[in-house]
Amino acid sequence: MKRYTTRLPNSSPKVRLDDYLAEWLSTATGMELSKGKIRTLILSGAVYVNRHRNKIPSTLIFAGAVLEVYYDESKMKTGEHKPEATLVAVTKDKVLYEDEWIILINKDAGIPTQPTIDPKRPNLFDLTKRYLSKKEGKTEPYLGLHHRLDRDTSGVVLFTKSESANKGVADLFANHLIQKTYQCLVWRAPGAETHETQTRFEVKNFLGKISAKNETSRFGSVTSNGDPAHTFFRVLEVFRQCYWLEAAPKTGRTHQIRVHTSELNLPILGDPQYFPKSVFSMVSAPRLMLHAQLLEFNHPVSGVPMKIEAPLPDDFLKVLGTLKA
Repeated sequence: MKRYTTRLPNSSPKVRLDDYLAEWLSTATGMELSKGKIRTLILSGAVYVNRHRNKIPSTLIFAGAVLEVYYDESKMKTGEHKPEATLVAVTKDKVLYEDEWIILINKDAGIPTQPTIDPKRPNLFDLTKRYLSKKEGKTEPYLGLHHRLDRDTSGVVLFTKSESANKGVADLFANHLIQKTYQCLVWRAPGAETHETQTRFEVKNFLGKISAKNETSRFGSVTSNGDPAHTFFRVLEVFRQCYWLEAAPKTGRTHQIRVHTSELNLPILGDPQYFPKSVFSMVSAPRLMLHAQLLEFNHPVSGVPMKIEAPLPDDFLKVLGTLKA
């Protein structure tokens, strides 16, 4: 990532932020940047005016204003995304369960659950709507978003297909009536407690954002202004320097499992934010080794008990095989 900065001349007339950036930044980077790319850059929080982040493309800037832009060229190339985001369509084999009210999809790692600021970026919500449109012959099928996974987490995601199911699903999540079970592979860092197979432990604290305003969002335990977070863990298998853990979160805070494991000195393999940067992992992990394996709940309309499972993906099994070797 590069930092570009400039100061508007004292004689400069007032001008829209996006208009000025389209001209100046194209020259500074040596790349032709469209208005769409500039807008994406601003909305992503990468632009500062007089040291204050500005996410409003139409902002009028005046003579003498200082602009800073944090620009990642690789992320701004049209149509290019992280290489692991390979899903281009939801097909029948990705559907774990479907009826007239709900649909549960096995999400690949590397794809966002919901639309992002980049309209060209594939996301599970849009791909599922496209699947339903083709299957049901509807131009605009209904799809309700109640459940999200981090981009690099794989596994079960629940959507509603009918507005009549929305209240039931919302109540399930709000009242913690959905049992979520995850699988993760973690490194046992110095200072971590030693566990045996089938050992159970839990973490119960408050989580809040701990990163600076101009940094990638990071969360951690806090003593005030945080949200309650509670996770149960079980050790499935013990390796030389790693554990295979089952995690059952009772709350749904952002990065909850990732933060709880890392603060126990058990960071998840392949985690770009919480695995210590100073450590070269002895195990090569192509992405965050976290998989949402199971959702258990009573059907929001019929009340029938449901147990929907997503099998461990190939990349997870490959890393697991390396640990077992």
